[in-house]
Amino acid sequence: MSKRRTISVTCPKCKEKQPFVMWESINTALDPEMKSAVKDQSAFLFTCPTCGTQNYIDYGFLYHQMEDQIMIHYANSDEDEKEIYQFLYEDSDKMIQELLKANYLIRIVRSQNELREKIFIFDEGLDDRIIEVYKLLVFVSIHDDHPEWNDMKILFSAADGKRTFVVFVEGNLMGSVDYSDTIYNTLCEKHLTKLPDLRNDIPFIEVRRAMEIMGFEK
Repeated sequence: MSKRRTISVTCPKCKEKQPFVMWESINTALDPEMKSAVKDQSAFLFTCPTCGTQNYIDYGFLYHQMEDQIMIHYANSDEDEKEIYQFLYEDSDKMIQELLKANYLIRIVRSQNELREKIFIFDEGLDDRIIEVYKLLVFVSIHDDHPEWNDMKILFSAADGKRTFVVFVEGNLMGSVDYSDTIYNTLCEKHLTKLPDLRNDIPFIEVRRAMEIMGFEK
């Protein structure tokens, strides 16, 4: 089921306190409209009814795409990450044990943008581990051309039906890099035979996992 609650948010401009609906969990089979709301970020957008100021509210929650047996937990702190992992894999109740046995695809991410990225990846029928390897190659290529770019972040997107890699530097949008099916398929041929089933891998699939896959970490 989906769970939500109303909290009080102080407008950063007029300082008025206003109600805001915050989702604790979203089940897209029960609330299908929330899938697009997460992907386009409207689920996190606060609009002040007094002055019209808009601001994105950051909060952690569970995204459950039940129709595809996908659960993505957004942990917005180290403490939340540890609690989610412990709940899933150490202190899990009978319901969670059944989900794991049912071959659920489970991921833990650390930002709303990473959550949206996972949704794009899985909706496109792609493997997020291979996408992370691909992103690492894109990162190296860009860094060679722009060594001065610090805190660079690359995210996969399929907005408007176009697959691409979006590049941010220190939180600022710098541009995009075209996605290639040929490169993706080549990476699949090279690495997938060495990897466990997509749904049986660890829940943290990000740059460290990509480096492990490419043999840079032991």
